[in-house]
Amino acid sequence: MEDFNRAWSSFMRLASFTVFLCLVACDLAHAAGTGNNFITPQTPNRGWASFVQGTDSAGTYKTIYTGGTNGSLCKALIETNNDASATHLVTVQLVIGAAKIGGTAVTTASNDGFANGVPPKNFMLATIWPGLPLDSDGNPFIFLASADTLQATFATSLTASDQINLYAKCDDY
Repeated sequence: MEDFNRAWSSFMRLASFTVFLCLVACDLAHAAGTGNNFITPQTPNRGWASFVQGTDSAGTYKTIYTGGTNGSLCKALIETNNDASATHLVTVQLVIGAAKIGGTAVTTASNDGFANGVPPKNFMLATIWPGLPLDSDGNPFIFLASADTLQATFATSLTASDQINLYAKCDDY
């Protein structure tokens, strides 16, 4: 009887191990057929728009950036202006097809990026454009599908010889 118990115990260990291997193999068989490869943007790029006094009218939209053929990832959007006497309301919107689906409106400071101690304005800060997704490092980004655009306008007239500039740092897939 002792031999039988020893044999039975060995058989049960082998059977348990076989069931374990089967469960692991079955789980792997249901996994995706291809590896989870990390896709990175392939082409560094940038876009910009400038609104110039005497040339551009308030309320007219200009395209800052258009999404590439396989999409684009925008990681920076900054504004500068050389208007020392006025601030301006600048609106940036994401446009999909013909629909402007939202964005942010920001009042600039005089001379953003053009005067000592007045840095360019970062339009992608969480306090300026809340709700943007965050990458693995906690930095906001905007994903543009193919042909989506970032567009901007301003609300008040520019004073003589002044301009508002918007620069987007994007990468195309």
